[in-house]
Amino acid sequence: MMGNVNPEMITLAREVRGLTQSKLAELSGIRASTISRLEGGVAEASESDLSRLVKALSFPPDFFSQPGSRFGSETSTLFHRRRRQVRTRDLKRIDGLANLHRFASRQLLRSFEMDDTVDIPTIRSEDFRLISDIAAVVRETWRMPSGPVHNLIGWLERASCLVFSYDFGTDKIDEVVHWIPPEPPIILVNCSAPADRVRFSLAHALGHLVMHRGEVPYREMEKEANDFAAAFLMPVDEIIDELEPVTLEHLLKLKQYWKVSVAALVYRAKDLQVITDTRYRSLFQQLSRLGYRKTEPLPIPREAPRAVKALLDAHKEHLGFGDIELAQLLRVNLDDYHEWYYPKKIIEFPTDEIRYAARSGDYTPSIHHN
Repeated sequence: MMGNVNPEMITLAREVRGLTQSKLAELSGIRASTISRLEGGVAEASESDLSRLVKALSFPPDFFSQPGSRFGSETSTLFHRRRRQVRTRDLKRIDGLANLHRFASRQLLRSFEMDDTVDIPTIRSEDFRLISDIAAVVRETWRMPSGPVHNLIGWLERASCLVFSYDFGTDKIDEVVHWIPPEPPIILVNCSAPADRVRFSLAHALGHLVMHRGEVPYREMEKEANDFAAAFLMPVDEIIDELEPVTLEHLLKLKQYWKVSVAALVYRAKDLQVITDTRYRSLFQQLSRLGYRKTEPLPIPREAPRAVKALLDAHKEHLGFGDIELAQLLRVNLDDYHEWYYPKKIIEFPTDEIRYAARSGDYTPSIHHN
């Protein structure tokens, strides 16, 4: 018997692959009843069981022996920005990836540390009358310049967040955020979404980290996170006088400056009572007729995470690791290593945007050896 196999890792690997127990049984040749017992910790995996699981799930043997527990959507440590009709299997797969990256971060941070320059404050929504006030406190605490948030990922990485951006394989999930201290917050964003939507999702994730970590889930959480994101990216005192005239032509100009979608600007105008409900509905009807609900014109530059790559590069430059050894360190196969840690769809800032962001407090991750 292989008593060192962690039942939680069997379930995690299966969910990351998007498999049911019955499908795993079919692929592995292990009876479904046995898989149920293995995942439940009722039975111990034999050497033959482990060999079959390794082959069927395409994870190395030591992935299954690592300690720890996985957390899912029903817990207070993991939050999403998603659509209501998302498939349970897809949700579990993305949740699984968040857990997997949390375990991997332990390995990356054994030899190196990230030099955080700001902290994520804990602020409960019931302590403030308006969610926008909480967003303002965070901006003030971080000493952010007024105006648009340039390089939002950089600000999150200043707070030691590890941000991963790749194609989720579904458009029903935009983002997942997972934080169990003392490990760093893990944020996954779907890079198949437009860059303006990704930025809103990142601000939404920050809202959860600030207001909801450790909280028992309640109905208003998602609205609060959305309200936080809107106020964080478009502070009321700075944007309210810029919104008028609320026409699509004018909002497209504001989009380029504030780096948010036209739809988000329309929502913000309604929330701030700059437009009536009738005008709000009319604008969204125009967006629908023009096809802007799916793809807006004038896309904004896409931000790229840098902290995870900096940690990987530090292992290569200072400890002599190669890609194969890093995949082994992270307990994943080489194909998954390249897909998850060196995704191809990330588009860096254009050169002029890099210079502009640098003038606005751009962030280069600082890593030091333990």
